Amino acid sequence: MRLLGPVELVHPDGVRVELQLQSRKVLALLITAAGRPVATGQLVRWIWGEDGIPSHAPQMVRSHIRTLRGALRDGAGRILTTGSAGYRIAPDGCTVDAGRFRGLLSQARQRLPRDVPAALRLARAALDLWRGTEAMPDMNGVRPLRAEAVHLEEQRCQAEEMVVLGSLISGRAEHVLPRARRLTELYPKRERFWLQLMVAEALSGRLVEATTITFWRARRDLVEETGLHAAGLDALQRELLSGTCSADRLLEVVTRRHQGIAWRDLRRDDLATYAAAAGFSASEPLGSAGG
Repeated sequence: MRLLGPVELVHPDGVRVELQLQSRKVLALLITAAGRPVATGQLVRWIWGEDGIPSHAPQMVRSHIRTLRGALRDGAGRILTTGSAGYRIAPDGCTVDAGRFRGLLSQARQRLPRDVPAALRLARAALDLWRGTEAMPDMNGVRPLRAEAVHLEEQRCQAEEMVVLGSLISGRAEHVLPRARRLTELYPKRERFWLQLMVAEALSGRLVEATTITFWRARRDLVEETGLHAAGLDALQRELLSGTCSADRLLEVVTRRHQGIAWRDLRRDDLATYAAAAGFSASEPLGSAGG
């Protein structure tokens, strides 16, 4: 069962099942209930809203349930069960891509900051499960599904941040530049992606580009268009323009601002080690010869 993109049902043999929109809504609501039963009345309210519910809505829900049982090849009712409390999809009866994504992301967080290569592999594997950048875009009219999609998309951004930051610490700033640039295009109001792009450019010998073109584009999107103060952006700009900011200090700045992904206990000694492995001197200013 796939939620990381349009809602889909795919059999183990790879056959994708064609379902009408309303059936996919019922399927997605039962999946996101995570094993809890959902009553017919609740499904009706979620699908049609509080106003304009057709008189035959309960019968329509039951029809969709029958359709889903056929699509699931669940004639015995082991996967999609019916009880006094409502309908329920057994958690062990299917694989859900959103659950796999969250599991991989959790493992990636646990590997940080001590095993950056493993964390990167796990974060990339989590992102590979997505079909596009939106979760359940075909479910926009269903409030609980929209809330779940927003949560999944935030976690997707966290995984992207992890990949970029891990690449920077691994000394692959040049390699991760296209990804960092694409993320600022997709999420121009997300300050952390701008910070990571500026650091990637600085560590790639593009200090002028980082402190001029990228900085002013970021200011336009973060400050001029919103009226908010981007303290992190200004602080990073001062570090870059100081001419004395070493590679490990720059990594420390962007690491410290990477809240909520288990980088907070990364020690300065570790950063110096990563910087040295990447070919930087821990005491060499970024503004020195070679950029």
